[in-house]
Amino acid sequence: TPIERMIRLLSMLMRDPLGYQSTPRYKKFEAEEEEFIKNTKWTKKMLEGMETTFLMSTILRIGNLMKVGFGSAGVEIIRNNLIQRRGQRLKLDTQGSTVSCIFLFCDIRQFTDATECLQEEV
Repeated sequence: TPIERMIRLLSMLMRDPLGYQSTPRYKKFEAEEEEFIKNTKWTKKMLEGMETTFLMSTILRIGNLMKVGFGSAGVEIIRNNLIQRRGQRLKLDTQGSTVSCIFLFCDIRQFTDATECLQEEV
């Protein structure tokens, strides 16, 4: 059912918020959706209009926003809270972890002029 599928998606997000889309479990999850469409009288367009499909896409967007907004260290804190504190309040003041980063800045002189000359070949 659609509700069970949402719960499965949320459990995949809890286990691996950064890489859940590359897991075999998620790929099987997507294949099951295609199989469901083949075996029912509903078309893909009909399913896209359903509230449960809208909620599923919202869950996926929240997962993507977590990746961008919290980064790898922040996602670990969220994951640990979701797994360890089911039914309890989130504890966001836990100690995080150190992440090493490299920042790079590149300034290409007259880049606009070069892209205008190259047009489609950029």
